[in-house]
Amino acid sequence: MDKIRIGYISFAILPFPNGFASNLDGKTDFTRQIIHIDEILSPEAKACTLLHEILHAVWALHALSDDDKEERIVTALGNGLAQVFRDNPKLLSFIKSSLN
Repeated sequence: MDKIRIGYISFAILPFPNGFASNLDGKTDFTRQIIHIDEILSPEAKACTLLHEILHAVWALHALSDDDKEERIVTALGNGLAQVFRDNPKLLSFIKSSLN
């Protein structure tokens, strides 16, 4: 996946540039409209990290208050959704067809 639309913004999905902080799995850059994902992650970790960054973007675009709870909430929701999607492979297709 190379691009995703979140709200009114289209974000490119790219690996981190060389020399970027090695302690991050992902980072959303609202100024440049890019979601960076660490390319050394496993496919499962990449998917979970992408969900995590999507939740950060949704949080920001809907003007939810920014405090120290955001990271914990986004992590819990991202990990939880990743597991639900993995354990229920037909779920995303069902949701998508229900919205059309």
